[in-house]
Amino acid sequence: MADQETVSDGKAAGLLPAGSQPETSFQTPLAFVASGQKISLLLDGAAIADSSDVIIVHEKGHKPMLYFPRGDVAMDRATPMEQTTHCPRKGDASYFEFTGSSGAAVAWSYEDPIPQAALLKDYLAFYPDNLEFNRES
Repeated sequence: MADQETVSDGKAAGLLPAGSQPETSFQTPLAFVASGQKISLLLDGAAIADSSDVIIVHEKGHKPMLYFPRGDVAMDRATPMEQTTHCPRKGDASYFEFTGSSGAAVAWSYEDPIPQAALLKDYLAFYPDNLEFNRES
């Protein structure tokens, strides 16, 4: 796609418009697409995220993942965990449990993403298990 910058050259990929169907490759392993919808996320019936600014992250070898802006997440219900992991495409991930999650990791964030994934700073992704996603047009 002409609008999508490659990440292999160290540049951050840009945000593609809603409805874009990017293809990832070895040279372009990440693509960021605006959701174009308001999406809410419920844990045990209570909203823990509600946003119109969700980014859909397409990553080679993975299913697309929704990332919510931190300001649209009920961070007062989140507790940072000691768990961390490293992704060569995005950086070091920090994990969070939420009230009602029984101590299990529910979300992760790239607090200081590598330049290619700079768009993900201040965004959280959620494991879909035991969560309810609601989309509005």
